[in-house]
Amino acid sequence: MSRWLTPEQAGPYAHLTTETLGLALAEITIPGSGAERHEEELVAAGITFAGLPGALVVGRLSTARAGLELLSLVVAEPFRRMGLAQQLFNWLRAEALRLGWPSLNLSYPLGHASTPALTRLTDPQQGWQRMPGLRLVHLDRAGGQALIKRLEPLAAHWQRSGRFQLKRWQNLSPEQQHQLDTLPTTPGWASAMQGRQDGPLGQHDGAISQVLFDHGRPAGWLITHRVGHSLFRVSRWWVEPSLQGCGVALVLLKHAVADALETKPEYRSGCFGVAPSSEAMLLLCQRYLEPLAIGVQANERVILQICSTE
Repeated sequence: MSRWLTPEQAGPYAHLTTETLGLALAEITIPGSGAERHEEELVAAGITFAGLPGALVVGRLSTARAGLELLSLVVAEPFRRMGLAQQLFNWLRAEALRLGWPSLNLSYPLGHASTPALTRLTDPQQGWQRMPGLRLVHLDRAGGQALIKRLEPLAAHWQRSGRFQLKRWQNLSPEQQHQLDTLPTTPGWASAMQGRQDGPLGQHDGAISQVLFDHGRPAGWLITHRVGHSLFRVSRWWVEPSLQGCGVALVLLKHAVADALETKPEYRSGCFGVAPSSEAMLLLCQRYLEPLAIGVQANERVILQICSTE
């Protein structure tokens, strides 16, 4: 039987997900329980089979999107090919309808051992809609050091111009933070103030996050979070349209990576996600990041509409 899990009940299932999500199971909530809602909350559901944890799904609820984003789905090896994943998906669909969520969605890697199973579970004949997902690029410390060296001439060029100033987030004045919060032209997905919030899957790192000022006015930023013990994730990376394509986004990246290599506790790797709709960022990553990466992962995104939001 499928059921939502409390943090105490989730403990025996922790081996059925990633290290980061396993640690975050201590913060899960029960959907619809009346507990205090935050900007983002983590939920988990499991199946017990023969008295043992058989399958686990971990998801994220966001007040901004209201639907459930599935972050992880794993069936215990002894119980695979027994239909537990399909059973869990069917139950989630019924729960989403009961709770009034507009959608279920997930991203999964292409060319991975799990890809065929997830493709079957998200059959378009069952209502799932497919689209390209994020392209994820991973750098280790050696790749980060090589990237800094490669970007040093570009960073030196912009520093000589005197036009721009970079500041770590932790060094921003209250007035500068207010400027970031009131910029009229920032797209919603790039919001610096929302992007710097902590969540169950990462803590904002103000010593690495960078803000770019153009003649004293905020013009771009790169926001990072610590995920688990040793991974930093770039959560927001944006510069205003008039500056896109001139290299200042790479200056933000160079300084963020340089600070990440110096910080304690030590980071061992970094992760960058690029949306398929951002051709400029895809080209930038292909030119500067991917040749130095330890891994590049293409993803597919699928969405199942449950309830109308009207």
